[in-house]
Amino acid sequence: MKTGIALIAAAALTACGPQPDGGSSTGGSTDGPDTCNAASYAGMIGQDAVVALSIPDPKRQYRLGDPVTMDFNAQRVNIVLDETDTIIDIKCG
Repeated sequence: MKTGIALIAAAALTACGPQPDGGSSTGGSTDGPDTCNAASYAGMIGQDAVVALSIPDPKRQYRLGDPVTMDFNAQRVNIVLDETDTIIDIKCG
C-alpha cells in the first residue's frame, strides 16, 4: 500500500517539473509553430471575454491560476483571462 502511494506521489511531482521537450508543465510553448492560428486572434487581447465566443472550437477559456487539464492539443486555442474577465493571453495548447 505504501509503495502505491509513493508511486502516485512521485508521478504527481514529476508532472509538475520541466518537460523533456523543453516546454513548461502548464501547456505548450509560445515559441513553437502557431498550430491553432492564435496569432490571428491577438487583437482580442485586452478585450472582454465575450469576444472570444467567435473563436471556433476547439477552444478553452480559463482565468489565470485556474486548474486546467495538462493534455496538450495543438489545435486548441487557450484563452487566458484575468480576474475581471479581460483576455490577457491567447495561445495554442
